[in-house]
Amino acid sequence: MSQNSETKSHMLEVAKPYHDINTPFSIDEKGALAEYVINDPEKMPQLALGASILIRDRKTEGIVTNDYKDFWYAGRIIGLKAVSPFNPERTSMLYQEDNLMDPTVPLEEINGPHTHQPMVIQVALTRELSPIAGKPGEFVDSAVQRPPSGHSRLFFPKLKHEDDDPSPTLKDILRVKDKGLNLGMIGFGNKPYGWNDREFIEYKWDIDRLDNKHIFIVGESGSGKTVFLKNLAYEIRKHDSKNKIILTDVQGDISQLLFWDFVDHIQPSGWQPEIDEKVYEQAKQLFGKFRLIVPMTRDPYADSEVASLIKLAQKRSVDVRRISLRFQDLDSPRDAEYLFRTSSEQAALLIEDIADGLKSSGEPASLSRLQTAISRLLARNTTPQITIPTNGISYYRSTFEASKRALRSLEEYFDMDPTGLQEEKNPLDDFDFDGTTILYLDHLNQDERLMWEMQLVSWLYKKKKHMQDTYVFFDEAHQIIPATNSSGSNGSAEVFSRLRSNFEKLAREGRKFRLNLVLSTQNPQDLHPIVPEQCPTRVVMKINPKNAQYAFLDKELAYVANSFSQGQFWIQSPFNGTPDWVRVHSVAPPIPHSSMDIFRQKRLQMALKEK
Repeated sequence: MSQNSETKSHMLEVAKPYHDINTPFSIDEKGALAEYVINDPEKMPQLALGASILIRDRKTEGIVTNDYKDFWYAGRIIGLKAVSPFNPERTSMLYQEDNLMDPTVPLEEINGPHTHQPMVIQVALTRELSPIAGKPGEFVDSAVQRPPSGHSRLFFPKLKHEDDDPSPTLKDILRVKDKGLNLGMIGFGNKPYGWNDREFIEYKWDIDRLDNKHIFIVGESGSGKTVFLKNLAYEIRKHDSKNKIILTDVQGDISQLLFWDFVDHIQPSGWQPEIDEKVYEQAKQLFGKFRLIVPMTRDPYADSEVASLIKLAQKRSVDVRRISLRFQDLDSPRDAEYLFRTSSEQAALLIEDIADGLKSSGEPASLSRLQTAISRLLARNTTPQITIPTNGISYYRSTFEASKRALRSLEEYFDMDPTGLQEEKNPLDDFDFDGTTILYLDHLNQDERLMWEMQLVSWLYKKKKHMQDTYVFFDEAHQIIPATNSSGSNGSAEVFSRLRSNFEKLAREGRKFRLNLVLSTQNPQDLHPIVPEQCPTRVVMKINPKNAQYAFLDKELAYVANSFSQGQFWIQSPFNGTPDWVRVHSVAPPIPHSSMDIFRQKRLQMALKEK
C-alpha cells in the first residue's frame, strides 16, 4: 500500500470490520454480507439505508513478498444498529491487524460520559473493483469471490474523481450513464448529493442503448407519480422530437398539459434548479402538437362535464377528436362479455357465431346488424331450438332472447357515432399522431375506461410496425391487467385472460418495433405479475411496505420508501447499468401542474371568461 494511499485514508472517516472468531465474514447462498462499526456515527452523515458504500481492502501481489495492492468492494447498506461501547457484542479486536486502528485507543482517551453510541453498519457486497494498470479511474468489475479481510475499511465514495485519490467514485459504483433522459438527482438521504454547491449527480436513463424500454412505476396518491410521468414524457420529447407520446388521463390531471396559459407551473424550491420563462416556452415547443381524444358517452352529465374542457382545448389550437368504439372492431364479441347484462353462458357464443356469419358475407358485425340478424331468426322460427344457417349450430330460443338483451346493454359502450360506423378506418387510428396524444378518460365509469384501454392495447399490437418510437403511458394499470378476475364469472375470467395475453404479446413484440410501454399504478398488489416481468426498469415512489413487495423492492428499502417525501423514488434498471436500487430525487419539470381542485376551479373560470 502506497504511503499516499495510507495518508489519504486518514482524511476519510472510516468504519472498521465488526467480526470475531464466532461471526466471521462469509459468502454463501444469501450473498456476500459484512458488518462494520463506526465509533462516532455523527462523523458519517451519509449513513442511510440503501446508500452505496466503498470498502478498501488489499491483496498480495506475490506469495513470498509483502507487496500489497489496493482493491475495492462496492455494496450498499442494508441495516444500521447501535451498540453499547461498554458491552460490545463481539471482540472485534481479534481480527484487527492494523495497530493504528487499535479499538482500545478511544477507551484510553475517555474523560467523561459518552455523548454517542457506536453504530454497526450492515452491508451487502455487490462486486469487486480492481484498478486497471496505466488507466487511472478505470476498473475491472467481478463478482465477490472472497469476504473482506481485517485490513478492510468502509467509507463513502467521493462524488467525483480527485487526482490524489485512486478509489472509485459514486458514479463508478452506480455505473451512471453520461447520456440519456434526466430522471432526477442521486442521493441516499433526504437531499441529493451535491445540493450545497449544485454539483449534482444526474441519473441518466440511456434509452438509445436499451433494448427493452418498458417501465413500471409504483406510487401512492400524493407521491409525485403524476409529475414524474409528465416529466418522463417531457424528457422523451426533449431527447428526440420524433418520439410520439400517448398518455391515458384517468383522473384529469394529465390534460393540464394542454393549458400552459392558465395552469400553474411547478415552482422549484430548496435545492431544485431554478426555471425561467424561456425554459417554460422551450418545454411547450418540445411537446409539439397536441391531440385530445375524448370518448363519447351516453351519460348526459358526464358529457356536459367534458364540454368545457373540449371548448377550452379547441381555442388553444388543440386537435380534438370525439370518437366512439365500434363493436365490429373487436377481435371477438366475447371481449365485451364482462359487460353483458345476462346470466346466460351461451349468449356470448351465439353472438360470436352470428358475428362470424356476418363477416363471412362481407358485412360489419355492428350492434344493429347483430340485433337485426337475431330478430329475423326469432321471427322466422317458432321452435324451442333455432339453428344458425351459416354454421348449422342450434341454440335454445331463450339464448337468442338473452343475446338481444346483452346487445342492448352494449349500446352504452359501443356504436355511438353514426358517421364513424360508415367509415372504413377504425376510429382508434386517430392515435397515429406525430406529437403528444392525450386519451381523456376521467368522465367515464370504470367499465368504460377498461374497455377503452383494452381496445387501445389491441389496436397498438395490430399497428406495432407503424407505431415506431412511440411511448404509451397507462395509468392505473392494475385495472387493465388485474391480478385476478374480481367479478368471479367464468366469462370475465376468459376476457381478462385474453387481455393479459394481448398485453404480453404487445410487451414482447412491441419493443422490437420501438413501441414502449410506461405502466403506473398505486395498487401493485392488484396487478398481474406479468407486468413487472415484462418491465425491467422499475420505479418505486412512496408506498406501504406491504405493497412494495409486489414491486420486488428489497425489504429494508421498502421501509425507506414508506417515508419518502413527494418526488423521491427508488429505481432499478439492470439494462441501464444499475441492477441495484438507486435513490433518486425528482427535478421540478418546466410543465403545468397544480392540484385537481385548483385546476377544475380555474378551468371553470376560464370557460366562463371565454364563453
